[in-house]
Amino acid sequence: MTSPNPGDSVYLGSMMAQLYFWGIVGDGTTPPMVGGSFELVDSDGNVTLDALVGPQGVPGEPADIVKMQYEENLTDPDQLPENLENIELDIGKAYWIGNNVYLWSGTNWFVKQMGTAGPPGPVPHITWSAELVPSGIPGTSLTVPIDVVQSGTALNPGVLIQFDQDSVTGPPGPSGPIRDAYDYDNSVAPTDGQCISWNATDQKWYPSSLDLLAVSVYSVPEANFGAYTGIATGPVNIASFAVPPQPFAWKPLVFGHVYVIGVEISDTPLIVGAEVLLGDPNSGQRIGRGFGNISNYANIIPHFSTPGATTTAVTPGNGTAYVPAYHTGSQGTVYVSLYNDGALGAFQFNPQNAQLLIQVVPVSNFIAPAGS
Repeated sequence: MTSPNPGDSVYLGSMMAQLYFWGIVGDGTTPPMVGGSFELVDSDGNVTLDALVGPQGVPGEPADIVKMQYEENLTDPDQLPENLENIELDIGKAYWIGNNVYLWSGTNWFVKQMGTAGPPGPVPHITWSAELVPSGIPGTSLTVPIDVVQSGTALNPGVLIQFDQDSVTGPPGPSGPIRDAYDYDNSVAPTDGQCISWNATDQKWYPSSLDLLAVSVYSVPEANFGAYTGIATGPVNIASFAVPPQPFAWKPLVFGHVYVIGVEISDTPLIVGAEVLLGDPNSGQRIGRGFGNISNYANIIPHFSTPGATTTAVTPGNGTAYVPAYHTGSQGTVYVSLYNDGALGAFQFNPQNAQLLIQVVPVSNFIAPAGS
């Protein structure tokens, strides 16, 4: 009998057997392998076959992570090919441009920097400034609407932006609220009907009422007049009235009448008139005069001159009959006196029907600021 050679099949025997088969899960890359197990029925034995493994093959070449394309003529991303498709042949193609690698994913490009990031560099401290350059000044006018002048160092640069005045100045904007103006005194809120006035002391505008500057009227009733009987060689004071202080400078206008009965001592007619003075009953400024007549009534009208000062007159800006704002003392007091315009004689004054009207006329040149 010939001895069997390696690899020959040799019959060993036969018996009844039950077979079980298992599938071995692969990893998708390793070639499929088969495993089997034989379990004997009568003798409770089993035969297990090892997995079939062949001899190790020749090592292959390592696969590329990306499909690097070496094209020396590419220097800008705009030169990347535009005909790549979403297919295995094109997916993974990469192009090295500068310090970046551009990788085609099948639908778009991914950009990756080559090498490792270096340490952060120094951050410059930039100083910004701007100026408006007037036009028409030799040596300073700009030749362009906007110019940038750089100075300093790389770490501490200065940047000056110069604007040509005629080129960048826009149209005037709308006026802001008056109460927000820097030269308006808004410490006291205005009320309905007020207007603005100038305060020359504070150099600011402030709210004021027009009615404060309106002509005011005061009357001196006959109850303020005092009776007199006798012989007088000079003025005889018969009434006075203190005009309240006003928030503005003013000048008075007076109108009125008095009735005096006289007894002549000589053949010369006795004529008694009246005089109105401001500030003092004897030396005050004359503001009214009522000349005597045979009817015994002296009608008082505004009158400012005297026989010794015939050029005295009232103007808005002079000091004649001037009463300052918020006056004090007797500055605003009006005095009425009887004045003998004829011969020496005795006369009798009865206050009945005596009356004086005082008009307070504001003087615009002397308006005082609020609170002064």
